Amino acid sequence: MNLKIEKLTLTCKKEIVEIPFAKNITYFYGKMGAGKSTILQLIDYCLGNELIVTPALQQEFINAHLELMIGSHQVSLFREKGSNQVQVEWKDQHEYEVLNLIAPIYKQENSQPLIPNTNLLLLTDILFYLGGFQPPLVRKSKKTENTELIRLSFRDLMWYCYLNQDEIDSSIFHLEKEANNFKKLKSRDVMRLLLGFHQESVALLESDLLAVRNEKATLNSTAKQLQKFLDENDIGDTATIIKKIKEVEDAIHQTNIEINNIKKEIEQENIHPVDRLKEKARSYAVLLDELNTSVYDIEVQITQRKRLLGEFASAKMKVNRSLIARNTLKDLEFSSCPQCERELKNNITNSNQCSLCQVPFDENTYFESNNIEVMKTDLTSRYNELNDSITRLNRQNDSMLKELRRIKEEKQIIDQEILELQTTYDSIYLAKAKNHERILGKLKAEKVALNRLLPLSNQVKELQDQADNLIVDEENLKRDLKEAREKAEKDNTNLEELKSLFLENLVEVGLPGVNQDDIVSISTNDFIPKIYRSKDDDVYEMQFSNLGSGGKKTIFKCCFALAVHRLAKQRNIPLPNFLMIDTPMKNISERENEDIFKGFYSFLYRLAENELRDLQFIIVDKEYYPISEELSKKIITIKKHMTPDDPMHPPLIPYYKGH
Repeated sequence: MNLKIEKLTLTCKKEIVEIPFAKNITYFYGKMGAGKSTILQLIDYCLGNELIVTPALQQEFINAHLELMIGSHQVSLFREKGSNQVQVEWKDQHEYEVLNLIAPIYKQENSQPLIPNTNLLLLTDILFYLGGFQPPLVRKSKKTENTELIRLSFRDLMWYCYLNQDEIDSSIFHLEKEANNFKKLKSRDVMRLLLGFHQESVALLESDLLAVRNEKATLNSTAKQLQKFLDENDIGDTATIIKKIKEVEDAIHQTNIEINNIKKEIEQENIHPVDRLKEKARSYAVLLDELNTSVYDIEVQITQRKRLLGEFASAKMKVNRSLIARNTLKDLEFSSCPQCERELKNNITNSNQCSLCQVPFDENTYFESNNIEVMKTDLTSRYNELNDSITRLNRQNDSMLKELRRIKEEKQIIDQEILELQTTYDSIYLAKAKNHERILGKLKAEKVALNRLLPLSNQVKELQDQADNLIVDEENLKRDLKEAREKAEKDNTNLEELKSLFLENLVEVGLPGVNQDDIVSISTNDFIPKIYRSKDDDVYEMQFSNLGSGGKKTIFKCCFALAVHRLAKQRNIPLPNFLMIDTPMKNISERENEDIFKGFYSFLYRLAENELRDLQFIIVDKEYYPISEELSKKIITIKKHMTPDDPMHPPLIPYYKGH
């Protein structure tokens, strides 16, 4: 994959730092703490990896902007601190239109394509797309053939393009047994891609197999959802739907018969239903009028009797007062006038005349006490009778009012029915047949709905049959894919070339204990490179895990990475054509191991001049090994000396004076 890094722009709180990169070799060296490794980490950060946030970045870093060429596109990657997405902007060299989008780094639920009518969902898809490649497909499970295919990520390829300082002497590209299982399987997939096990025929078959499996899953899912819908709505299978349609048709036929009967009946009677209701409403109106009159009469009688009841009560009170006064004054003797207080003369007691006015008693007009008692009794009796009659009238009035309310409610219902019929009625026939017409409409709608559901029930079986038919295609593709893979793996041309290149690299660099007569072995089970040599009739094995020296492990891994890129160049494998190495001389003294130091860089410079002249090297190391004057004319190089405290050779963030 043609990918060239041109410039990294680091935005800090107080300053913007720009770092250019050479076409062939960019070399950062100097003291520790100057931010050399951070430059490579920021490049990797813009390409979708996580960032190791150093104290300097914690305090000062805002965002990073990476400019690069991918294929024929001028590309810009912009990522904020802590962001999970990258802003991607690009334009073709031969076009003026600039495209811009926000690409997520991690897959999200319900993700939409970044570009319409494509399957580009993530940053890794965009990078492959701009490079002119389809993401390689690999099996999700390496143990079973019947497994889904997943895309190989750009991040997986980066393990062979960025040797970071932390893992350069601790892991051989995550291939060892102790490595994280997910990374180990991904790294093996990359090796299969590099060695040609993912040939075009294999990739095509894998793509076809994935399409068949997706189509089968879609058909099964659709059939399942459709069957669930039918079950939830109690629709049933085809036979059940046909039976329901027959029942509805019978009901429609019966309703039509009833409507025809109503039509004949109306033709005979010629009476409008509204007329019947109006007649009934008139009878209710007469009844209401009578009831209102009766209620009014009763209320008048109650009012009159209540007034008379009050008069009887007043009369009873007057009789009582007269009786009390007479009894009180009966035996009194006056010596003086109660009005003027003059002494009375001729005060002679005479029982036949009044002692006060001396008028003789009239026996005919004198009321005896017993006559007054009789009057009281008569008044009380008539009062009680009158009170009872008022109570009976109240009961009768309540009953009449209750009946009046009932009649009013019934009349309101009749009036509402008359209003509805008068509003919606077009003919005598429609008025009587309205309910049956409504039922008929519902039945016809139900029949239409059932006829529409009938194909759905058939479609469930059709979908299942189609999915079952795809099983045959799937099995054929699986068989063809297995044969294609076996054929690809039997073609070990690339594998043998990788062994040869790796051994050549080790010998050229001068790794102690390795010579041209040794044998390199790379098993297709784990792809771990091993070196065998014979000595004193014994065979000794050398591999990354038993090298012991951290310096040897670093050189061993760097040589294997160079071999991978040499193979990718020869076979036109879609591996990004840049290699970032963070401290290849880690654990190696440039003075004590001068031969290794010289051998590695001399060999790397020769590759950059000839075989890997299209590969971009970005190196971070403790010391700088100069390029010969002859090679410097052929290799475009940028070198940058970085120290944490020298203004002439400033650190990554020039003004930062912290840790």
